[in-house]
Amino acid sequence: MRPGSLPDCEPAGDLDAVTVAARLTGLPVRDARIVDRREAVYDPFLPGRRVELVAASATLTDGRVVAWHAIVKATSGPGLRDARRELAAYRLGIAAPSTTTRLGAPRLLGWREDPDAVEIWLDVLRDRDAGEWPLERFGFAAGTIARWNAQWLDRAVPAGFDAQDAWAERHGQPERVTEAVEALEGFRRQPGARAAMSELADPGFARTQALIERAPGRIAELASFPRVLLHHDLVRSNLFAVSARRIAAIDWEHVGRGPLGVDLAPLVAGSVRRGEASAAALPDLERLVLRRYATTLREAGVAAPVVRGVPDAYRLALGLRWHVVLGTISASLDPSIARIRGSRPNEPRAESLAHLVVLARYLLEAGDAGPGGRRPAR
Repeated sequence: MRPGSLPDCEPAGDLDAVTVAARLTGLPVRDARIVDRREAVYDPFLPGRRVELVAASATLTDGRVVAWHAIVKATSGPGLRDARRELAAYRLGIAAPSTTTRLGAPRLLGWREDPDAVEIWLDVLRDRDAGEWPLERFGFAAGTIARWNAQWLDRAVPAGFDAQDAWAERHGQPERVTEAVEALEGFRRQPGARAAMSELADPGFARTQALIERAPGRIAELASFPRVLLHHDLVRSNLFAVSARRIAAIDWEHVGRGPLGVDLAPLVAGSVRRGEASAAALPDLERLVLRRYATTLREAGVAAPVVRGVPDAYRLALGLRWHVVLGTISASLDPSIARIRGSRPNEPRAESLAHLVVLARYLLEAGDAGPGGRRPAR
């Protein structure tokens, strides 16, 4: 192993311990060594994915020794294409360090890529609220997301970038509609089904079935909106308030084109689903992020008709999340399912289910929307 190289990693890209340490510290580095590598807490499970926190030290040219840390995201197997997309987003500047006006990303410190694996070394982000965001932080984040989204209205996606434009198919899973309807039929026959139907205000699970079956139509309708480059996975756990005025995002592996507004669906619904926002705050959370997003788009010069389409695109995107409703029914009927909201593994089952039921009813209401994604009159 040559001096300064990283252990267990044959460099095939821009990856060298001395270079990484110099980029991270901004200081002249003579030597660097890895002190510890341990698996980081990373809830989403993907075969072939490993996320590690690296602790290291660097010896500067003046003899001083400084400590440094980095996040290493290594991928092989089924997620390899997504990992290559994420690496490209960093290398092309699509995912760039955050500013006070636009959504940002951690710094790319080094990388390795070969036919069977991708390894990305990133700056460690720390959230000033320790992940417990007040409602206003979601609103501020919506503004930074709007500015980042808006810049792609008049900016070409870099040539050769493998944008994941089939984001709606990834969420709506039209290929699983028949399977999901069959699963729903099985739920109807289980003990406790009537109580679950009552909790969801969904007699016979008819609304849930309609939500599932209308997924292909929603995907087609979303395809008619003007498209810009979006992140597509902005749940709160992928966002960091790195300062009072800066928001940065991780997990840039699903970047692709889509309508303005759909990046807010994971921010609202996904954050509640994972336990990073309360279901009780859903109405206020939705109003706040939609208002801040639309206001910021107008300030960025986005045309009024495009801004007016944001709520429609947002609710159509919510309507693709039938799997959340189906999962709520499954958890309601199966008392052995204990861990329900990923970011709150110790949350009591009854409390988790209560949040999920409110969220499921919220998604069903979005699914009841008529043409153009508008809510029906009440």
